[in-house]
Amino acid sequence: MNGPLTSTDVDDGTLGEQDVGSVRWLTISRASVHNALNGSVLEELSAALDRVESTPSVRAVVVTGSGSRAFSAGADLDELEGLDAAAAYQVLESGGRVMRKLDKLPVPVIAAVNGLALGGGFELALACTFMVASTNAQFGFPETGLGLMPGYGGTQRLVRQLGDQAARAMILTGSRIDATTAREIGLLFLPPKPTDEFASFVRELATRIASCGPDATSRALEALRLAGDVPLEAGLKAETLLASVCVGSNEAAVGIRAFRQRRQPEFTSRSM
Repeated sequence: MNGPLTSTDVDDGTLGEQDVGSVRWLTISRASVHNALNGSVLEELSAALDRVESTPSVRAVVVTGSGSRAFSAGADLDELEGLDAAAAYQVLESGGRVMRKLDKLPVPVIAAVNGLALGGGFELALACTFMVASTNAQFGFPETGLGLMPGYGGTQRLVRQLGDQAARAMILTGSRIDATTAREIGLLFLPPKPTDEFASFVRELATRIASCGPDATSRALEALRLAGDVPLEAGLKAETLLASVCVGSNEAAVGIRAFRQRRQPEFTSRSM
């Protein structure tokens, strides 16, 4: 099956972009270095996210790696080696801004982990809305074994995802876990899929998300993000406000009318 996740590998440091219906696929294309994240890829990813935000017809995003061996094996060590702390701060702060932009995008972002997701690659996956994985996926933070530590948000996002104990164990030991273990500990909600089924599974999942009300989806994302950042009472008030806006929207009228008529709703592009 041709298309995203099965395209010919490109190794020029670029980020591939392809629209499939209302889903935009972003593919890291550095297969010979396991899709390592260098400055060029991160700059292109940042620009691609800006284009997604300014394109109302895009309702979901998939981030993945080219080839079948790696989602991304992490930051490109060639760009980090020899930097002093001040220079490293500039590099890491810039990469962290890209991860935060990804985290705050108004459309859902699926990390389609089709192999190794290590170091900065794992941080990239954690910054997405949620992850799905093929059965050959592996996750880990090997940084401390190299005298380094996660610097694109990994310590903060992994604790929020898995809790203190699991995050501490993964980061301080540098251990890798496979896709089955990732599901067992709560890193993955959906079970891993065999590699020969993964591409079609991700396409169907992204298409399903993109078929929902785009403004309602954006508001639900906003409420979900608040859940980890504000006290419960503040989150509940925000949810009530956001849900009320949804109820009073034209999008809800379209959805409810279609439900009563027993047909699929046809939503317009997102307005947010």
